[in-house]
Amino acid sequence: MISPAVAKRIELWPLDRLVPFARNLKRTYDEYQQESLESIRRNRTIVDKLVSDAQQHDNARQVIANQALQNAVETANMVAKQAVRHGDIAIDGQWNPIQSGAGDTLTARAVSIDDASLKAIGAVVVAAVADALSRKA
Repeated sequence: MISPAVAKRIELWPLDRLVPFARNLKRTYDEYQQESLESIRRNRTIVDKLVSDAQQHDNARQVIANQALQNAVETANMVAKQAVRHGDIAIDGQWNPIQSGAGDTLTARAVSIDDASLKAIGAVVVAAVADALSRKA
């Protein structure tokens, strides 16, 4: 906007001076407009690059987060499967007498020792204990 004082001075100028002045005004306006447009274009380019970089970074983070989630789900599945296996082994141990320790008892019953053998073993043990005590004394 031109001030009233400048407008009054322009009215007093002769036409041959006014035309170049108007051209210079237009040229100056166009130059500033061009600078402004170039600045806007540069800023827009910078903003576009920043947004693109941010999206790439966000995509990379999303990929890592998805991999972590998949790993956590897979680990939970493996732990659950292992817990089922342990439970199966524990139940099998309860219901299978050989695995629960009863096998030793069953084996002992299968090998029958008669009274004569038991008395002979007892006599050998008594003799060994008596021999050890006599050596101490």
